[in-house]
Amino acid sequence: MTINRETITHLINEDKKEVERLENRRQEDLGNSINYIENELQLQHLLGRIEGLETLLGKI
Repeated sequence: MTINRETITHLINEDKKEVERLENRRQEDLGNSINYIENELQLQHLLGRIEGLETLLGKI
């Protein structure tokens, strides 16, 4: 599989949509601290992935 600018841009955009969804979940009652922590871990993972993909995009 060839990774090109379009593919990377698509992945970044999809991850940003998921970040927005997870940030909106912060406003909801997540029931308990485990759900909150899981949400935050997913959010931080995606933010790191976006940063990495943006760095990669800048190098190609």
